[in-house]
Amino acid sequence: MILDLVSTCGNRGIATLISIAKTALTIIQIAGPILAIIGLVLILIKLMSNPENKKLKNAFKNWLIALLMVFFIPIIVNVTMKLLEDSFSIAACWNYAESAKPTGDSNYIPPNNENPQNVVGNPNDYDTGDEKKDDTTSSSQQSSSSSSSSSQTSSQTANSSNKLIFVGDSRTVGMKSAVNSNDVWSAKESIGLDWMKSTGIPQIENSISNGSSIIILMGVNDLYKADSYISYINGKAKDWTGKGAKVYFVSVLPTKSSYDSLNSEIDSFNSKMKSNLSSSVKYIDTNSYLKSTGFDSTDGLHYDNATYQKIYNHIKSNL
Repeated sequence: MILDLVSTCGNRGIATLISIAKTALTIIQIAGPILAIIGLVLILIKLMSNPENKKLKNAFKNWLIALLMVFFIPIIVNVTMKLLEDSFSIAACWNYAESAKPTGDSNYIPPNNENPQNVVGNPNDYDTGDEKKDDTTSSSQQSSSSSSSSSQTSSQTANSSNKLIFVGDSRTVGMKSAVNSNDVWSAKESIGLDWMKSTGIPQIENSISNGSSIIILMGVNDLYKADSYISYINGKAKDWTGKGAKVYFVSVLPTKSSYDSLNSEIDSFNSKMKSNLSSSVKYIDTNSYLKSTGFDSTDGLHYDNATYQKIYNHIKSNL
């Protein structure tokens, strides 16, 4: 299912119209046959008392045709849209209209009222993990630190060669706020593969170097695009590993409460990703980890700070 109908349909107006149209068709599919059956019964009663009445016979036939139409047309439309889902964005928009949010707004509320815009938004605003250092150092400080300079140099080298680069959606925004780490983050609410291609990945390309770890947490907003994710990530992983970087894909995480119905499609998406990602991409099954150990959610889709920290720790332990 899709959580952001606007990003799926590509336009707020189209998203609204599709949502209204599908709701109307659903009502017709339920109420239409009931009304048609009632009409047929009334006409049948009249026919029983006057079986030779031609008008009643024609009316009975018309009501029967109407019953078949209101029953089968919605089925035909839905089946057609399902078959065309991977070919047309409007079909995907139609299929997931009922469970999506038509406004494209996220339910995510940043912990402690932090502004999610501090997440990487343009190439000049990276959170690169490199703290600003004072260029001036007193002679006494230089003297006292000389004995440990070798270990400090080794530590700095290790840090620079193990840079963690996260790319994701609103859940990644929440995790960044919760863990307060010095990693590189490229994340935004209510986005999917299109944003990842146009903005998310281009924002971090210059940060990738030998020893970097690119960690991708995407997919919950466009679960129907598994094949496209696989193709894109496999292609990028080939370039990144050529630079000496490592690539990881974190399984789409589970949901609960009002979003519980998403889990079957999340499992299907994860299974396809795990089976088809190239050998240069390591799959981290955080979904199963959360299900087995338990997790707390703020709205069924996003998590509390403790769970975000738990997710972050699990990812790091699998790098």
